[in-house]
Amino acid sequence: MLKIFANHVHSDLSKLIIINQISVVEESKGFELRSIGKPAQFSSVSAITAASLLEKAFSGCESRVVKMNGAIYGRTVSSVPKQRRRRLVMSFEMVRLDRASSEPLYQQLYRQIREELESGSFDSSASRVPSSRVLAATLGISRPTVNQAFSKLLEEGYLQARKRSGIFVADHLPATFLKPARPATTARTEHSPRFARRVTRMTDFRSGRQLDVGVAGPPSVTFVAGLPAVDEFPIAVWERLREQVLAKKGAHLLRYASSRGEIELRKAIAAYLCDFRGANCHPDQIVVVGGMQQAMLACALALINEGEVAWIEDPGFHQARNVFAFVGAKMVPRPIDREGLVIGKCSRQNSPRLIFVTPSHQFPFGVTMSLKRRKALIEFAESRGGYILEDDYNSEFRFDGPPLPCLQGLDNAGRVIYAGTMSKILYPSLRLGFLVAPPQLVDTLVKVRAVMDQHSPAIDQATLARFITEGFFLSHVKRMRELYAQRRVFFIEQFQKWLGDYFDLEVTPAGLHFIAWLRRREDLPLFMRAREQTGVWPRSLSFFCIKAQLDPAFVFGFAACSQAQIEQGLAKLASAVKQLKQRGPGNGSSFQIHPFSPATSSYWPSTAVRSD
Repeated sequence: MLKIFANHVHSDLSKLIIINQISVVEESKGFELRSIGKPAQFSSVSAITAASLLEKAFSGCESRVVKMNGAIYGRTVSSVPKQRRRRLVMSFEMVRLDRASSEPLYQQLYRQIREELESGSFDSSASRVPSSRVLAATLGISRPTVNQAFSKLLEEGYLQARKRSGIFVADHLPATFLKPARPATTARTEHSPRFARRVTRMTDFRSGRQLDVGVAGPPSVTFVAGLPAVDEFPIAVWERLREQVLAKKGAHLLRYASSRGEIELRKAIAAYLCDFRGANCHPDQIVVVGGMQQAMLACALALINEGEVAWIEDPGFHQARNVFAFVGAKMVPRPIDREGLVIGKCSRQNSPRLIFVTPSHQFPFGVTMSLKRRKALIEFAESRGGYILEDDYNSEFRFDGPPLPCLQGLDNAGRVIYAGTMSKILYPSLRLGFLVAPPQLVDTLVKVRAVMDQHSPAIDQATLARFITEGFFLSHVKRMRELYAQRRVFFIEQFQKWLGDYFDLEVTPAGLHFIAWLRRREDLPLFMRAREQTGVWPRSLSFFCIKAQLDPAFVFGFAACSQAQIEQGLAKLASAVKQLKQRGPGNGSSFQIHPFSPATSSYWPSTAVRSD
């Protein structure tokens, strides 16, 4: 039996190969395998396969082979460390040879490889051609046949040999110059695709690269709200816990998992919510989902029929608006006052099936819903047969006193669905969130969850469970609360320094963003133009509004920026505005400014405090 153990050490590029009953002799163009045990036990194919493995392992290094105790120990060493760029190897798996054809095998192989290269369908990172040994073994033909085909391709310039590296696709294929221009084809009539109504109802008008929210270059200062400081995440701890759960559970975590979520994670989440968020729940009430967007969509699909009413805060979370539009709900925007969402009067025919709220820290105003309003909202939902979807985002990051208890903890009628996510606390690409549902809704939500994508990654769930139960989660929250508090104070100071002449900065007790109200409405076009020039992109408050009419303002997120980045971004924005003002009128875009002011509007959260 062939046993190969490879240990790659980056510092000296050394590799250790241990082979039982196999002899290795270095040749000028590779390795030859000779059996020193029982020759009959090794076929030509197995020898060739082993040779290809050795060729890859020993490629580009000096080799030494020593026989010890019936085995061969080959250690490759390099006096000068070399940095080689790894390349994927083309497989040519689609090559089909017809032995009954009058065309020679080498000619068939040559022709099919040439056609594949001319089609340009291969990846530029996979431009290395397999060795003649490997390709011959794969196709079941002799090496001379492969070498004859390779020779023709080398002569014609389709392939090129690189010393001590192998054979690669030529940088410039000759066919690109020899082929005549393709005749013009008849232009096809373009037809607009027909989309489902649920898509056309959405308010998301992005297209192309605008949809690639997470695909970007190096991190930059944008001041977009909702981004955590991912560079402060304890990656080493996470990876150690990940290794531990894989070592303990092994292949179990590689199989299909429960659509409810891993039981260890549901237990850990339930314990945390009961102890630190004032929730009243059991692990069986928890459904693990892929983040807040999936949590909202699962609830909307489970509870709302097309045309039924859903209440949403105005201004509010724009993704909730897209979710309700997607399922065909009739959205009713509700205003925000100093106590939170305004219930007001509502006929029974227009009673909401689902009410989306952010009671702990209303987005984007930052208002905390009063106890009186919370009780009234639960009573209203019970009397109308509706449900409340509580988005408890950023509740851990309150800087004046301890976090406030959640709305779900007050619910004795089974009308509140609690939704949480790890994106803002840990890191967004984790895509793990959870729902705490009343018992009568759990099975329905699990069914909807299973239809979406079956379950979240079991390895990440098991790692997160260990991260919580071993205390790392609370430690991370505490450390990040202190870090964000420092950045928050620094942002206020720098904002007053660079932009204090233009804005009144809204300071609320919690959250990872600020609202900055423009003092002069005529400055709005300047700041809109400055955003485009600098890439410093705080959201306009109007972006989060449906019917609400407010004075111009911007929402600045600060959590993801270091102190140096905060100062740099604010200074950059201020400098761009100053230059635009010096150029005079006509440099900004045209925007219509409404006459409402935050001081008199019913939407204005008067409990907040403005900085001077």
